[in-house]
Amino acid sequence: MRSLGDTPRRRALLRVALYGGALFVGIPMAFAQVMTATRREGAPASPPEGYEELALASEEGLRLRAWLARGDPERAAAVVVHGLGDSLESYVGHARVLRERGHSVLLVDLRGHGGSEGSYTALGAREHADVAAAMAELRRRELAGRGILLEGHSMGAAAVLLAASREPGVRAVIAEAPYDSYRGTVEHHARLLYGIPRWVPLIPTAIAMAEWRAGFDADDADVVAAVRRITAPLLAIADGEDQRMPEPVVRRVYDAHPGPKQLWVAPGVDHVGAIQLAEYGPRVRGFLEENGL
Repeated sequence: MRSLGDTPRRRALLRVALYGGALFVGIPMAFAQVMTATRREGAPASPPEGYEELALASEEGLRLRAWLARGDPERAAAVVVHGLGDSLESYVGHARVLRERGHSVLLVDLRGHGGSEGSYTALGAREHADVAAAMAELRRRELAGRGILLEGHSMGAAAVLLAASREPGVRAVIAEAPYDSYRGTVEHHARLLYGIPRWVPLIPTAIAMAEWRAGFDADDADVVAAVRRITAPLLAIADGEDQRMPEPVVRRVYDAHPGPKQLWVAPGVDHVGAIQLAEYGPRVRGFLEENGL
């Protein structure tokens, strides 16, 4: 016969199980959802004058939206890539700097963003394949005879750096606000946005859940390790007031690069805000001219 005294103990154990499950399963699961959720806001716009809209195919068969502006075939062609939660429309101004020099420019929506297919985002760990698809399209259209320039911002910076470490024909890379590694940036953002310190075991659990949801290996997105394999010139841009990818993080990427490189700390601007400065265009042009592009 059960004792009435067992009931409070059972209830206490149930509470511990419930609260423990919420803490060690529910919170990491919610964090993993934030890390892998797609971001699409509003209907995709039509391409502006000078661009044509294309449909690319990723290696997994995802349809990727892209805008192409053709330029001088004697210039390196460029791929320009947005950050998390953004889309290619936001980078027409960046592309203009390159188009004014005669470069063909391909703007692409990464998987799960803008007008591209995809159920999950992997913060660059899978998106480097989307950059590779954009590079392949430029080659297919015979626009990459002088090589390819990769430009990326935030998550897009990680994606182009990972792609540059794997793909041939990269002449130069412009990377604004790259993170150092997937694990490192998740730990940093957990502390920055939610006040969760690095030592709390919720972080590796959340990363493991994100890997399972989106089908990737977080260790494949070690940007510092990837940059060590890149010999093409690098322009690394740190935004002076950026707390998400602050200057020390960008410097870790910059310091790892073994080839010709420049670091610009854009003063007074927040995350991916360098384009707001009058100095942006001259900095980019100067870097390209210095490296024969």
